[in-house]
Amino acid sequence: PAGHLGALCALRDLGLAACRGKLLTKCVGPEEALPSTQDAKREAQVLRAAIREGLVPHSSSAFSPDEYSRLRRVIQLNGFRFNANVREGQTGYDIGEVLFDNVSRINHSCEPNLVFNLSWNEVSNTMQIRVEALSHLREGDEVNISYMPEETRQKLSPLERRRQLHQHWLFTCGCGRCFTECGDTAAEERALAEKQKLVAAAGDDWAGVKAGAAAVPQRGAPDARDSSPGRCSSGSSSQGLCWDDLGDPGELKD
Repeated sequence: PAGHLGALCALRDLGLAACRGKLLTKCVGPEEALPSTQDAKREAQVLRAAIREGLVPHSSSAFSPDEYSRLRRVIQLNGFRFNANVREGQTGYDIGEVLFDNVSRINHSCEPNLVFNLSWNEVSNTMQIRVEALSHLREGDEVNISYMPEETRQKLSPLERRRQLHQHWLFTCGCGRCFTECGDTAAEERALAEKQKLVAAAGDDWAGVKAGAAAVPQRGAPDARDSSPGRCSSGSSSQGLCWDDLGDPGELKD
């Protein structure tokens, strides 16, 4: 299944140790939103089948169901989609995924101060990402990207934009734009938490909207596994990376 490709390719290309040492240290969202033990075992059946077919190394059998479900969640929350010339509706659209060690830690804002561009490097035969500042950044400023394309952000209502961010990335956006357009979200979050309890009680599939009542960590949040500096601007709903954390401020290719 397409939803398993990122995790399976990571195990195939990086191996067990690298997946544990580098990928499973990244943000997986709220613990309560992770698959149940039963669901994790069901997901791991895909991994076992891939091992039997020789698609991933046999050593991957040492990966527990919990680890595999976390690896899938890491790819879901931290990965970037690359479609090249494939258009929506065509075969292969939104299947290619890539995860960058540094850039994948950058938090979302609906008013980002960075833009990024993905491209395929024919020389090194790898994906690369370039980030550029949209405005002047001071030392210590947090950098943000938008997890949604600009055209999507512009056409959605504020509440629908926030709902989709919550559904796909499991956090309630509290950036400056959302705060201005949506106001206080306490009542909304309480209602969402109550809905989640009802959904969980009904045994709904884990892939639905299953985030907690409080604003949950984004990729670079300090209570996520991949911790980051404690400086935060008003443009983001949680703490994340600063420009100087990314290395060369002129250009970053991860």
